Amino acid sequence: MTLHQREGFNDEIRGTEGFVMPSTQHDALVWLSGVLMSYFRHGRRSCMTSQTRPRWRKRSRVVYRTDRDLTGFIDGSENPTLLDAPVAALLPEGVPGAAGTVLLLQKWKHKVAEWEALPLDQQERIMGRTKLDSIELENKAIGLACRSHGPGRVWPHLSSQHALRKCRRPWHMFVGFSADQKRLSRMLDSMAGLVTGTRDALTRFTQPLTGSYYFVPSRRESAALTLAHQVQVSGCGCRKHSLYLIGRESP
Repeated sequence: MTLHQREGFNDEIRGTEGFVMPSTQHDALVWLSGVLMSYFRHGRRSCMTSQTRPRWRKRSRVVYRTDRDLTGFIDGSENPTLLDAPVAALLPEGVPGAAGTVLLLQKWKHKVAEWEALPLDQQERIMGRTKLDSIELENKAIGLACRSHGPGRVWPHLSSQHALRKCRRPWHMFVGFSADQKRLSRMLDSMAGLVTGTRDALTRFTQPLTGSYYFVPSRRESAALTLAHQVQVSGCGCRKHSLYLIGRESP
């Protein structure tokens, strides 16, 4: 696998009206998933080697209200079905990194009071779908306030959003997977207003605080590598080429 074919989130995205998506690229990401906090602590200790300790950044998060994000709308309505998800998210066989995927990770801050002060119909026009059951609105009903990746503007990828655990501030983590990094970067450019000249209406009520890309190797490839070796391959501090590790422990 030639990791150098993919770039990190090396430069901030400057959109219209002074909107900015910051670049906060790190060398590696470790995702630990489990049902008990003891498993998280054990996994964290296992990962905190002498190489990774100085750069360690902890972020605990939980799924918010099952399938809704902090806006109260159902999240992932445009996600592909389980049958189509591998095509959208995983690199095909026969190419470098086959069965791997590109991950976009962002932390967003919500202006909850301002958002919740909007009438329901205005929220729905911004989101491009109904709040209760996520039915897509007709384009004529949306108007100019439509989200940049709303109806008619689909960037094939698999995404989810998670609220930060034990956090008093209204933050969430956006996690997007794609077989093509350009899909994700074009989506961000569109949200920032660099495609049509009009930025995503939801960005008036949310603010990106971080931005980074990572490559997720297939389970077969990642099983053959240790964290120390992967950090060494990535360049030990080079922000250009990033890696992602995923681990899971269950009782």
